Amino acid sequence: MPVIRKDGGTMDILIKGGLIVDGTGEKPFYGDIAIDRDMITEIGENLDASKARKVVDARGLTVTPGFIDGHTHSELNILKNRQHPNALYQGISTVVTGQCGLGFAPMKPELFEDSIKINSGIFGDYRHYLKDWKTFGEFLNQLDGSGVNVAANVSHNAIRQMVTGFENVVWGEKERREAQEVIRQTMKEGAVGFSVGLSYYPGGYSDTEELIALCQVVQEYDGLFCVHQRLDDGQVPLRPRYEAAEIARKTGVRLNMLHYRTGSMEEDYHTLFEPFKDIEAAGNKVYYEYYPYMVGAGLVLALVPGWAQQGSYAAIMERLTSKELRSKLLKDMDERHKYFFGPDQTATVILTKDPYSRDLGKTFAQISEENHETFSETIIRLLEENELQVGFAGVENQSEALKKKLYDDQYKLFMDDRYTIGSDTIPAGMLCHPRGFGSFARIIAHMRDRNVPVEYIVKKLTSMPAEMYRLEGRGVLKAGMKADICLLDYANVKDQATFEDPRQRATGVEALYINGLPALEHGNITGILAGHALRRGEK
Repeated sequence: MPVIRKDGGTMDILIKGGLIVDGTGEKPFYGDIAIDRDMITEIGENLDASKARKVVDARGLTVTPGFIDGHTHSELNILKNRQHPNALYQGISTVVTGQCGLGFAPMKPELFEDSIKINSGIFGDYRHYLKDWKTFGEFLNQLDGSGVNVAANVSHNAIRQMVTGFENVVWGEKERREAQEVIRQTMKEGAVGFSVGLSYYPGGYSDTEELIALCQVVQEYDGLFCVHQRLDDGQVPLRPRYEAAEIARKTGVRLNMLHYRTGSMEEDYHTLFEPFKDIEAAGNKVYYEYYPYMVGAGLVLALVPGWAQQGSYAAIMERLTSKELRSKLLKDMDERHKYFFGPDQTATVILTKDPYSRDLGKTFAQISEENHETFSETIIRLLEENELQVGFAGVENQSEALKKKLYDDQYKLFMDDRYTIGSDTIPAGMLCHPRGFGSFARIIAHMRDRNVPVEYIVKKLTSMPAEMYRLEGRGVLKAGMKADICLLDYANVKDQATFEDPRQRATGVEALYINGLPALEHGNITGILAGHALRRGEK
């Protein structure tokens, strides 16, 4: 039984003697933290250990809020594998899902299966493990009792599917108003924001006016507008970055640019901010985010032109195998893929369907050469043979000069107060991108080794994303806040995941408490599922 304190409260756990980095950016201090049930009740020096049911010796450790990963694609994986160990080993207590316009709530029952199958190259095919839901609130309810806390954006693709399915249509006033009511309901049910992925479909069929209409509602609820920008291929009059700025200017919505960093020797990091200078000067709130790697990952189906992706899973498969459409499909794909990979076509295959495939881990160029195919022919064949369950990860084959330049740029961006870190976790597939297993440990190690103050690093990973997503009661260590608490062997925090072996656990996290319960102790997962679904505005 917990010990009753003089003030009538209880002390279930006392974390004693650690270096407390409270998430505010203020200087660290040594002290103790008292936990009662799921709340921090007291922080101070020399708290009475005799009044605690359990004392945790934190001497020699750094005590921080649990980290908040503001960008993941983990929702279906969490519903199947509740523990979510890749996050726990990095000290992550809360994840945000539904990013890049990809998500599955709200959902019409008749579209549920097709939606999962079409996006299985990122999420995997978990149809047989899931219970259908209709509303966004019903979806959140299923996330209660996970290994981590889970907050969720409502995704653009889900909104589109509710109104016009998977079809390639430009919305008029009627459709925009219907969609506004859908997104209004999701915000009421707890969505923390609205995300778009304008290189994915059906979201990519939208025009700027549609996005303005939707963001008007998001702004009403103080939600965050998260942007995976459109391909710069002339589909809309505005260039992609300026499109996002224009939407924010016309609606006043708070803006978050996803995986937003430099990618070439020629690109100066200062130019990243040019499209947003005017709206920031006018008072618009703009955030930026990246993960600490030089190459990305994604959905191979996105290499297929939009006209070939409309409709159901069966309709997409029919177009991919159509002899009549073959020539047009190949021509359009040859144009489209360069926006993803560049001229060298260097990316590796991730197969979420067959972990034993002979193609797993090879580059598309290698597979093309082995099979005497063009790049686009390889893509079509892999999608067909694997029922769309194909993803990709980039290859870090840059010159040493470019690597140094890109990592120097990432350091400069991290030191900008508008930037935070989101892993962009895609956990499906044996050879997935290592960012889901290493991003947070990696950024801590990189910035620690550059002598960035620990309080600045921790603020970027805790209170800043909590403020962005309006996660009440999270992100700061103080009395009255939720007991999401991480204990670090700070000097030894390090990522171990590689592109060759991406599922290696990070090191340096000794313990992690989520809602006052131990999710990780002595560096090992306890098996306790302490996480909750976090709804906008709820503590």
